[in-house]
Amino acid sequence: MRGSSTKKPGLIYRPGGDSLNAQRGIDRAWEQFLCKGGQAKDLPIRDVIASSWERCLSQGVNPEQKAAPLLVSENTLSHHRLRNSDLLLCAEPVLEQARLFLQDLETILYLTDYQGLNLQIVGDPRTIDDARDIGLVEGSGWNEGHSGSNAVGTAMATRKPTQVHGEEHYIQGFKPWTCTAAVIADPYDNQMMGVIDLSGLCSIYDKFHVPLVVAWASQIQSGLAKKTSDLWSLIIEHSNSQFGHYRNTGKLLLDKQGRLINSTANAAAALDSLGIDYDPETKRRLSMQRFGGDEIVYPHDAGLWVSEDWVEPILHKGNIVGFQVLVPSPRRSAAKPTAEPLAASPAGSLDPFDDIYGKSPSFQASADKARKAANTPLPVLILGDTGVGKEVFAKAIHDSSQYADGPFIDLNCGGFTRDILSSELFGHVEGAFTGARKGGMMGKIEAANGGTLFLDEIGELPLELQPVFLRVLQEKKIYRVGDIKPIPVDFRLIAATNRDLKGAVNEGLFRKDLYFRLSTVTISLDPLSGRKEDIEGIAQLVMTRIRKTDDIAAKRFSPGLMTALKSREWPGNIRELANVVECMCFMSSNETLTIDDLPEGYRPGESNLEPEHSNAFITPPQGNLDRVEKSTIEAAIKQAEGNMTQAAKQLGIAKSTLYQKMKKYRLKKPA
Repeated sequence: MRGSSTKKPGLIYRPGGDSLNAQRGIDRAWEQFLCKGGQAKDLPIRDVIASSWERCLSQGVNPEQKAAPLLVSENTLSHHRLRNSDLLLCAEPVLEQARLFLQDLETILYLTDYQGLNLQIVGDPRTIDDARDIGLVEGSGWNEGHSGSNAVGTAMATRKPTQVHGEEHYIQGFKPWTCTAAVIADPYDNQMMGVIDLSGLCSIYDKFHVPLVVAWASQIQSGLAKKTSDLWSLIIEHSNSQFGHYRNTGKLLLDKQGRLINSTANAAAALDSLGIDYDPETKRRLSMQRFGGDEIVYPHDAGLWVSEDWVEPILHKGNIVGFQVLVPSPRRSAAKPTAEPLAASPAGSLDPFDDIYGKSPSFQASADKARKAANTPLPVLILGDTGVGKEVFAKAIHDSSQYADGPFIDLNCGGFTRDILSSELFGHVEGAFTGARKGGMMGKIEAANGGTLFLDEIGELPLELQPVFLRVLQEKKIYRVGDIKPIPVDFRLIAATNRDLKGAVNEGLFRKDLYFRLSTVTISLDPLSGRKEDIEGIAQLVMTRIRKTDDIAAKRFSPGLMTALKSREWPGNIRELANVVECMCFMSSNETLTIDDLPEGYRPGESNLEPEHSNAFITPPQGNLDRVEKSTIEAAIKQAEGNMTQAAKQLGIAKSTLYQKMKKYRLKKPA
């Protein structure tokens, strides 16, 4: 429809030597365009203006219009500003600069939302007064459908920085003005959030206004990016601390504006299996307004398919900051997750225990017992040294049980003081204690409802909390700290420890009734030193995993190296072996790994743990060790002047463990 023989391309108006004549030529072109019913061919105007005039004509914009329409009242404008609070907050530094620098420059700067609604104006007071004559006020509308060809509306239509000068305006009332605008986009998905515009009467025209508004728009976008990054870091931090691992569920992590932060690999398949037309890869915003999320003013998925029981709000200081959406998928239909160091990833087995390597008789016996236990609702107690894979076994039991579609919530009982552990287990209500979260906090037991609660280092559970926890197991309900309202819970309990719990019971350090409740099914995992025949297979599997996940060249173990690995005692068990294999795979450039590739302290004849003195190999009688431990504890308490927290920190043990040791040695806290 349009020709280009005499039109000037580009988005910036460039007046010739006689700018007045140029403006008159554009005015005549405008009249011809209207008289000819929209024929722009051979008119002396830029392509961007010709295209804009055609859009205006097709939308029925009145070229004789004198002013922009006022779209919202002052009261309604407050609502629109609230909906665009992030944009206004990040634009404030730019608006403040303009408020200072544009004084007496006959220029104004204004900010619109993504639909062209004027949210705020700053600049020269006299020019702000003049702008009222053409309706350029807060609350007015500046997309092309409302106000014809202008920098804001045309920038919105083209998504490019735009300058519209004088007679290039489609509407008669704006022709004495010049304006330059740039779009502000959300760094997340390039969604247009707003437009920033520099305007004034034609006498202030300057082609350098274009890079100026582009720089300001970029500054605002950088602020938006930083704000989003900080928010997402907070959401990720709190989602990791509040929620566990879900094997048969696709996960979507969203902020309040429905922007997707992350998703699991099986999320798309889970959605597709339910016939839901939502692809995480498209980054389409998902409305969570029904669950406390923000109203989304941009194009989005209404989220009507999201079931209420899939949604877990993520809280910070009692306020919702994001959401985790757990999309159920048909059990066992999802692809298997990336393997742990023990995982063998055999040929598509659906038995989680087949993913844990071991051919030794003791391992097979433990695995068989765990399989049987998984099919019952009974509590399971896993015994074994550090690094033998207690948590891996716990996950396999969970994944094989009737609770597999629920959460797997883990908590280490040895990492907290008594009061903090109580809050972590049972949760608390707002105001329950100094430092309690606003709005309260869900505890791990409540979070495990419908799934499995895995308590590691159960032997470190303080004596004062043991009867409370036992009552939860008996009555299937909890009370948040500071609350009198019971919350029903149903979960599978798996506990683990490297301590001798029977001995702790005999010494009065662990309740007998709780021990019997926990040890309904007891599974013992042998140390790696008792499973020499498993060392080669585990090492091979660790190497295979590294090659797949980190894309390193294939390597193999030399016979001599494998003999050396099998000859060690591995006090750190599978975790220590995996660390050594990983170190060799990354640090060695050899295709065949040999003894020389072993890290320092692991070569034959070396030890990374044994002291240099020969008398270190002599094991003193147990009584001597107890006396040394007792003296060490007494000295630490004395040095800390009776501060149990400081003493425990100095000793490198949990405060609850310190109290247990004091009871064992009949030590009293200083007055």
